[in-house]
Amino acid sequence: MSAHYEIEQRGATEATVRVTVEPEAFREELEAVFRRYAREVRIPGFRKGHIPRNVLESRFGRETFLEETREELERRHLPEALFDLGLRPVSRPRLDVVPASEADPFVFTASFSVLPEVELPSYRGRAVSVPPVPPVTDEDVARALEDVRSQFATLEEKQGETVSEGDIVHVREGKREWDARVDGEHPVLKGLVGARVGSDVEIDATTQDGERLQTTLHVLGLREVVLPEVDDELAKDAGLDSLDALKKDIEEKIGAARQERFEQIVEAAVLDQVVADADIPLPASFVEDLVNDEIEHIKASLEERGPRPTFEEYLEERGTPEEAFRGEVRDSVERRLRRELVVRRIAADAGIEIDEEELDRLAREDAEAAGEDPLRFVARLKAEDRWGDYRTSKTNGRVYALLRESAEVTTEEPTPSRVIDPTKDGTREGLIIDPTKKGGGA
Repeated sequence: MSAHYEIEQRGATEATVRVTVEPEAFREELEAVFRRYAREVRIPGFRKGHIPRNVLESRFGRETFLEETREELERRHLPEALFDLGLRPVSRPRLDVVPASEADPFVFTASFSVLPEVELPSYRGRAVSVPPVPPVTDEDVARALEDVRSQFATLEEKQGETVSEGDIVHVREGKREWDARVDGEHPVLKGLVGARVGSDVEIDATTQDGERLQTTLHVLGLREVVLPEVDDELAKDAGLDSLDALKKDIEEKIGAARQERFEQIVEAAVLDQVVADADIPLPASFVEDLVNDEIEHIKASLEERGPRPTFEEYLEERGTPEEAFRGEVRDSVERRLRRELVVRRIAADAGIEIDEEELDRLAREDAEAAGEDPLRFVARLKAEDRWGDYRTSKTNGRVYALLRESAEVTTEEPTPSRVIDPTKDGTREGLIIDPTKKGGGA
């Protein structure tokens, strides 16, 4: 065996491995580096591949070849050591070469952060108290009916000669016509305020993307949204026989959605109780990397919306200093990470595992339920590198079901100061641990 691997130090969130490469293996790699240089460099008076070693050393210095040899051995043996020892770093390994002569074994260490081994407390038969399922009221049905009306609304001509803010105006630019709602804050559409029907409006503005726009809009007319009556005809447009049938369908769907939400809250409440009883230290460097990633994602999302608000304006609107906001993000990241670790540990403890054949069957069933072609659905998940995420979501779903089935649930109305939604912070989504790596971070 040319190399030996061992765990030199293993803490809850940090580990160090020691790699020892035998002298003969080091010399062989050093020879390989010399041969590569001899093939690739040009030195007057020597043919490629036939440059003597002493000439190469004279030209580049012996330390150059020793350093490349060490780097190549590190690149080759560190992944093998991590695999053999069952370690998954969640931070960039910090390498340290142990000084020695060429006649001695080449030794280096790698230190990195790892995710902790979770000591799982009891998770079956947990007693939790959550808010009850809210009943579906007539007001709930009425609001849903308004949404249905909006879906079947039409645009019709509106009487009027002058464009006001909030109006829907029908305009033409060249040969293209469209409708737009006039917004006094919009850099282009605010120019239509006060225009008369039949007139031309010269637009000279800077768009939200920072581009200058110069054009002429001809105001063809004003329009208004006309909502249909709430009657049997509306129900038929929605695919049901009568208004009573539509109301019944709405009531059932709202009730089913609230029941599903209730089940998720129960699952999350049980999970959070288990997490609270588990001692789960987290690697600080890994958490900090995740916090930085999350904040960069928030900044990118704000930039995609336009020049306003900036990240600084966003914090000002929230009334949160940047350091306090960073603390909120850190709390959220740590909560999500601990949840994921506990869910993975429960899955292992309960023997919950989904093999490739079953996962393929589940994906096909989901595709058919959504009216998609199963082959394309599976192919898309794999092409977008989401097959591992999909497996994790299905595995986690069974963990949540296990927690729910064995839980003792009572309901009580929360006080206004204690209305808590434990499903926030990515209980069922927003995975932090890479599901494509078996035992990632362990």
